Amino acid sequence: MLKKGIIVLLALLVASLVLAGEFNVSAGKTYTLSPEPNPNYADPGNKLTDGSFNFSWGDMVGWENPGANPTVVVDLGETYEEVSYVALKVMYSAPSAVNLPEYFIVSISEDGELYEDLGMGITYVEAPVPNDTVATLYWATDEFVGYGRYVKIEIAPGGEAWTMIAEVIVGDGAIPEDMGIVVGGGVDLTDAATVSVGKPYMLIPLPSDAYPDTDSIEVTDGFARYSWADMIGFDNPAVNPTVIIDLLEPTKIVRVSSHFMRSFASAVNLPNSLLIGVSDDGMEFKTVGLAVQTNPYPPQNEFINEVYWVATEPVLTRYVKIEIRPRGSAWTMLAEATVWATE
Repeated sequence: MLKKGIIVLLALLVASLVLAGEFNVSAGKTYTLSPEPNPNYADPGNKLTDGSFNFSWGDMVGWENPGANPTVVVDLGETYEEVSYVALKVMYSAPSAVNLPEYFIVSISEDGELYEDLGMGITYVEAPVPNDTVATLYWATDEFVGYGRYVKIEIAPGGEAWTMIAEVIVGDGAIPEDMGIVVGGGVDLTDAATVSVGKPYMLIPLPSDAYPDTDSIEVTDGFARYSWADMIGFDNPAVNPTVIIDLLEPTKIVRVSSHFMRSFASAVNLPNSLLIGVSDDGMEFKTVGLAVQTNPYPPQNEFINEVYWVATEPVLTRYVKIEIRPRGSAWTMLAEATVWATE
């Protein structure tokens, strides 16, 4: 029995060394926070990468109803080629008004200036998360890995109370099997069909007068042609352009995408990503995913490229919200927004 216990302890030690060393490339690294956390739960500069994430107030960095999404930018110290995993260790305590984050968006940069969105952390290892525990919210991939030195994590709070973060973990390379992480997967799209053609929609804000949506039909008319007349345009809008499509009845959606022009000569670029939300009433939306993959891949210049998201399982909804996250201050030209569903 003693020998068996020693073997188990050695196995756990090896696993922890892999997590803290070879795989976890953020351990002990520096980072910046924005906005500043609450002074009662401030960060001396190393709490989030010190390897400690106990259910303890002293281990937490906290924001109370922040005006902007808390953002952590980790400097990995050098460029990594296969960033495949980002996780947050977060507190959940209903009696103390500490909410779980709804999700986070992870992006990566070589220089700390230009970032590429990688994906969304929307899954909890411990789901459903027990009360008064520290949970693991993560993003993981085995295909579309990141290349860069700086990793940005934008956290969407799960309410107006407290958001408490204990640790940030960035993994590079193959994800260890003993971590219990689900990677990849998606709905079988064999029998999926387009359900958005001809459906009504709302645009926020309205597109530029130079490329308007004159008859309110361009976005769901079923055409995504490389033609200025077939697109609506947004010129450095003050807020992220958003399309809300009314499918007219509850529908099990499995895929959402939008088609955009890419033309460097005309200062038209693809968006960084698309935030996908769903709603039963068109008022209260729940975020279900982030579209970052493109068709074709890699994206082509002087071409219409599709940016898409595939659900892990069908999502029943009537309204679909597509929030476009523009890339830089150039034009964003949208040709079509499309929703697929299964019967």
